Amino acid sequence: MGSHRIVFLPSGAAITVKEGTSIREAALTAGEEIETICGGKGTCGKCRVQIVEGESNGVNSCMKNVSPLTPAEQHFAELYGLAPDERLACQGQVAGNLAVYIPQESRVIRHQIIKNAIGREVEIKPSIVKYHVKSSSGSGLPQIISDIEKQFSLHNLVLSDQAEMDFASMLSGNPEGVTLTVRDSREIIRLEPGRSEGTYGLALDIGTTTVAGYLCDLRTGDILTTEAMLNPQVRFGEDIMARIAYAKDNPAGLIEMNQVIISAVNELVQTITTRLDLGPSDIVDVVMVGNTVMHHIFLGMDIVPLGMYPFIPVTTDSVNRKARDLGMEVLLSANIHALPIEAAFIGADNVGVMLAEEPHRQDGTVLIIDAGTNGELILGNRDRMLSASCATGPAFEGGNILFGMRAAPGTIDRVRIDPQTYHVSFGIIGRSRWSAELAASEIQVRGICGSGIIDAVAEMLNSGIIRTDGGFEKTIACERLRTGADGKPEFVIAWKNQTAIDRDIVIVQKDIRSIQLAMAAIATGNRMMLKRMGIETPDKVILAGAFGSFIDPRSALKLGMFPDCGLENVESVGNAAGDGARIALVNKDKREEAQRIAREVEYIELTEEPGFNEAFLEATHFPG
Repeated sequence: MGSHRIVFLPSGAAITVKEGTSIREAALTAGEEIETICGGKGTCGKCRVQIVEGESNGVNSCMKNVSPLTPAEQHFAELYGLAPDERLACQGQVAGNLAVYIPQESRVIRHQIIKNAIGREVEIKPSIVKYHVKSSSGSGLPQIISDIEKQFSLHNLVLSDQAEMDFASMLSGNPEGVTLTVRDSREIIRLEPGRSEGTYGLALDIGTTTVAGYLCDLRTGDILTTEAMLNPQVRFGEDIMARIAYAKDNPAGLIEMNQVIISAVNELVQTITTRLDLGPSDIVDVVMVGNTVMHHIFLGMDIVPLGMYPFIPVTTDSVNRKARDLGMEVLLSANIHALPIEAAFIGADNVGVMLAEEPHRQDGTVLIIDAGTNGELILGNRDRMLSASCATGPAFEGGNILFGMRAAPGTIDRVRIDPQTYHVSFGIIGRSRWSAELAASEIQVRGICGSGIIDAVAEMLNSGIIRTDGGFEKTIACERLRTGADGKPEFVIAWKNQTAIDRDIVIVQKDIRSIQLAMAAIATGNRMMLKRMGIETPDKVILAGAFGSFIDPRSALKLGMFPDCGLENVESVGNAAGDGARIALVNKDKREEAQRIAREVEYIELTEEPGFNEAFLEATHFPG
């Protein structure tokens, strides 16, 4: 098997790879990132590239130098079409020298990742406390420990390996004394010469699609800085089931995914500590949340059983690990605390949401929806709490949508349609003005993100362009409602001259079906839980998570995401899961509370509920 040279255009980046390497793998090696949200399965179509015919940049390129179309590409081509010079980068394999053009819509750009935490007030009671002691000249470590036990009424302190190494590198008898960092009034995890007061911890929210970190002052509870990034595990699949399948099909799959997420977290740690002129070892405590699969991958626990009935997690209890054992580049003796999980598909992130929103302390009944690639639901009050998980799929992230993409500058995130003229105006991430206020040459959008898709479908429903069953109303006379190249109806959101991809951005029937299924999954979960609770509507609806922060509640209500309890009773709260992690970080008692409520909440396996199939089928129709 030989090697071949590939040149990527328009950058001109070139690399030599072995025959059989996928175009996408070659691109990544060459530093060219190509968009994909299906984990290389050939289903999303976001990685379309064009094969140059003829001599280009020193290589003689032709379509014959790529492997034949795969079944996945053939299926995609039947649904959406592939031009004669186009291939899906994740499917096409190198069989000769190539020049590959990466079009604008296939290039990865920096996504807008908003993981704001509100920073709810909480009593400050961290597990980490610093103590400063002045010991006599020549004092050894036993004497220093004895002095601090007497001075601060501590007992039976034990020393971590890190603290022993710290002492060995310090000069005893320091006139400024020694500062000891103590965990849970028991373990000395760090020694520093002189007086050191800054105490920092990290609240970590690992989602299927994004990772967010909140650097906190453990003395005040304040969030000092935040950082978010795409979860690089997306390359293994866009949803949790795809990642379970990857672990099952690849003997080293779990190890590979674990190393990828640990590396990403370390990169995040380096970014936020550098920003505040700190070092990674200044982080002395970490609390982590995430759905069950992300939780298990992060901790290196087997996820394969989560893909098979009866879907049993390795553990549902809270977990403590030393940073050095996980490979996290914070203080090596720092404790990494993972909040407990509720069930196979209701994870520590859901427990974090409960810590932040406290439905278990409310008199009224609260419905909490955290919708993303996986939807997690909570319904309850101080007397009873229910939870459920629903597979919403990647539509809310732009997956399975023809022109869908994750939120990024130049993406449509808001849509309005005049019900009389069918004129479309849209908002654009990174722009303060709507499309109607801009010249076409100034707009140049690349695609549409989740909040924009929700708006678009809701506005099409409100304008009569689609019916409640999701089908197009073909009797409408409107130039935007037309027959596409595949002979099926489509609706134009942005005209070709308004885009940066030299094509009209349209909504097709399959896009609407994807939204119907995602909404139906959530609506059915709501209905099953309300039925269990014996009520018709909650007193309040809370939309949690990044997606919940950006969708228009009116559009979500129009499409049936939640029961109508009055829009005045609907609230968006940002990343409540991340805020729950922060709360547990700065108040150790909340970790015990999390363990308790995770065991008290009643988990509902929706598919086993009587009438589930009928309720789901009914929910696929939008409300009238």
